[in-house]
Amino acid sequence: MKLKNFIFTALTVTAVISMTSCSSEQKKEDTPVVKAFGAGVACSEGDCLNGKGKIKFPKGEEYNGEFKEAKVSGTGVMLWPNGAKYDGTFDDNKRNGTGIYTYSNGDVFKGDYKDNKRNGTGEYKWKNGDVYTGDWKDGKMDGKGTYTWTEGAKYVGEWKEGKLNGKGTITWPDTAKVDGIFENNKLVSEQ
Repeated sequence: MKLKNFIFTALTVTAVISMTSCSSEQKKEDTPVVKAFGAGVACSEGDCLNGKGKIKFPKGEEYNGEFKEAKVSGTGVMLWPNGAKYDGTFDDNKRNGTGIYTYSNGDVFKGDYKDNKRNGTGEYKWKNGDVYTGDWKDGKMDGKGTYTWTEGAKYVGEWKEGKLNGKGTITWPDTAKVDGIFENNKLVSEQ
């Protein structure tokens, strides 16, 4: 009788364990990472909810870095399938803080971001050699800044919504220069 009870107890425990493991298996679409980031997302390494990890998105983007409360937050690197790369700080799934964005065409921006846009100060280098260093607002040159063309000409002055606007000076490679007031990229009065 004891042997029968032992065998029956062992079979019962095995059945309970089997049922528990089957019922606790999560479908891929029910995982916390998928619930946080959407269908097709896979955490391939680490803790993609609160910690450091590596995640792949359905359109081919990859993020390797810090997560907080199931969001991309902290420092990390985002790679896009077209070859673009952002290495910097994130907050609430957006580029927020300081970082370096290398565009797929070879242009590079190093500076401040807010809500995925260039905001604050930074330097943009075009692959043709042109460089802008200065203030940014909502992704555009805005405030004070210096634009140097590859050919050697340089504008130092005020910008608004990506255009020369306000007081500024253009200096050409032969040292000729113009001080004046600019509106929408046009000199409207010399000083």
